[in-house]
Amino acid sequence: MNDSGRPGREDSADLFSICLSFRHDIRIMLKRALELSTAVTEEQFLSELIGECPRCGSGQTKDCEHVEGIGDFTVGLCVKCGYLWCIECGKPLVKDTNCSHWETCRKCDMAETSGFCGIDLMECAKLNGT
Repeated sequence: MNDSGRPGREDSADLFSICLSFRHDIRIMLKRALELSTAVTEEQFLSELIGECPRCGSGQTKDCEHVEGIGDFTVGLCVKCGYLWCIECGKPLVKDTNCSHWETCRKCDMAETSGFCGIDLMECAKLNGT
């Protein structure tokens, strides 16, 4: 930070270095999020990040962080058809809103105390049976 309390050149360089360390698909998603954040409402922005409903294809989707009884931002909800799914792995949530991949991750010997191992869910052999 510079004397005015705003990010300075060194902060920008640090941030740039951090962004370069992200996977290519994450960098594309962040760039798209930045572009969308200046052009749409917060609700539209979040819907774009969550994506279309896997069941009906509607773009009217949101996370369930502020949905009473769920309170989980990793659960996607289609406003049009009511479908619930795990935003992280894409699996449908039929019986409850706790995705089965969380239990697999909790038991994984590669996971840190936080429950994360750093392996992309789509590339995890334990979750995908490969």
